[in-house]
Amino acid sequence: MPFFFFGTLMDRDVLEIVLGRPVAQGKLAPALLRGYRRVCTAMQPYPMLKPDPDGVVDGMLLMEPSRRDVARIRHFEDEEYVERATMVHSASGRTLEARVFFALAGMGETEEPWSPDRWASRHKSVFLRQCHEWMRDCPI
Repeated sequence: MPFFFFGTLMDRDVLEIVLGRPVAQGKLAPALLRGYRRVCTAMQPYPMLKPDPDGVVDGMLLMEPSRRDVARIRHFEDEEYVERATMVHSASGRTLEARVFFALAGMGETEEPWSPDRWASRHKSVFLRQCHEWMRDCPI
């Protein structure tokens, strides 16, 4: 089952650190998640999904993740997000089930929209260094 990324894992540099390998061009595909909007968490410069019947969140699908990919992504998301299977819409219009990470209640929600571009300009350089540290203790 593919993963739907709506936050920092949409960034190829972050994703490649988390996976510990380059990501082939055809393995990522644009997709939409309906019924939510992407907002900033209160505690960190990370995004979270907030239910919104009129909302649509753009993101990326990681198609055909390996067992190793799944383990590394779960390690990365472990303490602050929980994984749930959710229906998403591919750019080709196909509806499919994907793994999506939802923020735990302790992250605290805000009303401020989370922007990938704003995150990259303000936080990406520090975040990339942190990713290397977080993934260092991944068992796989």
